[in-house]
Amino acid sequence: MSQTQNLSTRNALCRLTLGFSMLSYGTAKLSRNPYSTKGLIFVVLGAMKAAEGTVKYCPVKAMLQQNGMIGHTGDAKISNMMKEFTQDGMTVTT
Repeated sequence: MSQTQNLSTRNALCRLTLGFSMLSYGTAKLSRNPYSTKGLIFVVLGAMKAAEGTVKYCPVKAMLQQNGMIGHTGDAKISNMMKEFTQDGMTVTT
């Protein structure tokens, strides 16, 4: 599996900001109570999000794209249903 960038710059910056915020919050919780489970979870998840934002690669998104769950529909039946839905349009009755 090649690790090409699969995140946009804006998405990467959002993940980086969120990751550092979560990391700071978790560190603050752990400094007050070293046995805080919530703080440890925030540190781990924040570090993961910050790393994803830094390298512009999300392994979960790559896995979903590989399985056909993001970007295109894997089944022809679902694809036909979506085409029919978009062609019919939406009608509003009052």
